Amino acid sequence: MHGIVKDFGLTVLSASVIFSLALAGCSAGAMDVEPGASSATAPDASGSSQGSGDAGTLESGYRPGIYLPEHCEYVEPGATQVFEDLISELDADNCVAPYTSNINMGGVEVVTSEAAGPDVFGVSQYLRVYRLLDRVPTIGQFGQWGQWIGDESHHNGAFNSIEGGLFVADKMGRSYYPKYMASAATHLYSGDSDTGGGWGFYERRISCDVMGRVTLSNKMMVPPNLIAFDEDQDPYSTDGGISVGTAWAALPIIGNEFNAVSPGDSPGLLTWTFVIDSANYSGPLIGYAPQHWNMRMARWNALEFLADVFNWTVGDSLSDPAGQALVDFVNDEITEVQLISQIRNESWYKQWWADPNKTLGVSPARPYLPTGIEMPPVPLFAIEESGRTFIKAYPPQIPNSFDQEPIAQNIQTFDAKIIAAFRETFRSDSGETAWEQSFDNLGIPMHVERNESRGPLIDFFGLEEVGEDYYDGSSLDFNIPLLAATKNGETSIVVDWSSTPEKDRTLSSYYEVIGNNIVSVPEASVPEKLRLMEYGNLENPTNLQNHQDEIELSADDSFNTDCWVCEDPNGCDEQINETTLDDGSVISYRWYRFVDQPVFWNMKREHPEFYTDAYLSDLQATIEKMHVQWDGSVNLLERPANQDQFHLAEIDHGLLVDPPAGKEVGWVPIVTQVRHPDGFWQNEIIQPWSDTGPWLRR
Repeated sequence: MHGIVKDFGLTVLSASVIFSLALAGCSAGAMDVEPGASSATAPDASGSSQGSGDAGTLESGYRPGIYLPEHCEYVEPGATQVFEDLISELDADNCVAPYTSNINMGGVEVVTSEAAGPDVFGVSQYLRVYRLLDRVPTIGQFGQWGQWIGDESHHNGAFNSIEGGLFVADKMGRSYYPKYMASAATHLYSGDSDTGGGWGFYERRISCDVMGRVTLSNKMMVPPNLIAFDEDQDPYSTDGGISVGTAWAALPIIGNEFNAVSPGDSPGLLTWTFVIDSANYSGPLIGYAPQHWNMRMARWNALEFLADVFNWTVGDSLSDPAGQALVDFVNDEITEVQLISQIRNESWYKQWWADPNKTLGVSPARPYLPTGIEMPPVPLFAIEESGRTFIKAYPPQIPNSFDQEPIAQNIQTFDAKIIAAFRETFRSDSGETAWEQSFDNLGIPMHVERNESRGPLIDFFGLEEVGEDYYDGSSLDFNIPLLAATKNGETSIVVDWSSTPEKDRTLSSYYEVIGNNIVSVPEASVPEKLRLMEYGNLENPTNLQNHQDEIELSADDSFNTDCWVCEDPNGCDEQINETTLDDGSVISYRWYRFVDQPVFWNMKREHPEFYTDAYLSDLQATIEKMHVQWDGSVNLLERPANQDQFHLAEIDHGLLVDPPAGKEVGWVPIVTQVRHPDGFWQNEIIQPWSDTGPWLRR
């Protein structure tokens, strides 16, 4: 996760990269932090929560597993047997099912079309929203569909990355449907990447001086525990399901007024913007400031080479002239121009120095742009009785009412035409007609490269117990028959049941091993002991702490919280508001004038020559026009035209907000904290470390 992402091939199933933005957080369990509050504790004026709660006594969604004692690392003496020798996870530690199954949804490959050219400036698709599993395992995160957008500034992988998609992991809350992750990482997956609007990997708070995510909407929030969908909506499960339209597009929002032209290949500065289309909200939600992608890049490069090439210890001098130049630059004793003049002939500089002119803020994305899924293994149980072996599995709940069930529709990329199309829109002096522009007819359908031949719906490989690597191999695979096709100018992915009789489309939970094969059996025919076996879900979701409480800093810590100070009523409303989502998570937020939101505190410090008062005033006027013209009811995306039964998914109503009186336009909601009914508080902050202690990487 924190290393270099390599090019794994142009496959739809790119499990190592598609949803890796949250991978690190999945291993950060509740035991890593102390509880800071219970659901019964109200926040104080600053939004903090005090007190403690007993998650075991709360009405929560935690469901402990039922295991054999040998499945657990430790069993409490005198543990109560649930049935025969079965025990509850409440009486044991580190219980792990002995076998696993995989959910395979690969076998198709879509790539950027040659017609799109070498420069990619965005991608859009409509994604099926459905419940994959009744109980979410703690093994890892489930990415039901998403995309990966990377840059070409580094020789060994994407220096910048926009990832995410439909996401399932209880650490973000126990939502009925998957949530949508709209996030980005930079500096080779630096821990202090602004993935959540003030929070980074492991849901830890980041310093004000590395923030880069901009809130655009005044009607809908994108909290760090992700975009949730309304649990009570009609799923239209037998009528094509429900879908959400999503897009990441490089738009000329920030920098447009300067008509800036970069030294790279871009026609100007690029604000990578996340746009959504749902039943109850449509429009832009968040973006990233162009400067975010290469912030203090020379310093990052210098520190990276000091560590990797010279094994430098903070405070030491180096005998190598080029190495010492790096030290001098980090210590602010020479300029970047002086540094480059001293290191430009070094082989490591020529091969590995990341190029700021090819980051996502100024250049197109790399043509390698996969869309697809990520599925970790799912626990599996087995038992032998009277010489017969039975299996209990947890198959995915894949839509199966029609011969072809849509999963991802109208998958397309964008070239530089999308920037030109919105040049006049994002100007403070734009007229109403400029805001009538949309993505229609700008997208280029992605190209179907490959469809694999169909195999069996279930592959059985024998009951091999898991080893130290829980991801290595499985006993059983569920193979979902996907088909990628381009029809009427639209590229889509469907579950293709056309060769599977309706009676065989529902995957069984129980099987008997017959020789080297398995056969489906009814639940009533398997031993009761097996029926009672169950894996547990996550005991405690992650509460995301606000940025002004419970932070202990040493003298050399550089962590900064100044951007969260709310003192000027002209730019920030000190009132802490709350909204509750269907999963019980309580989101605290404040209203900020657009150009006074925390991210611009950082941008003004980092780039005072760009973010002048005059420019920010101009940008504020542009956003106020956007709030008037795009009020949450205007769809910008090109909806699928090939599905007869098409229904948009509803966003969780708790994410939809109304600006207060006097702040109807030009003000945006900024999340300050998230707490769950049975959550544990993540009180850690992100502070990079070297072998010799903390030091500022960026």
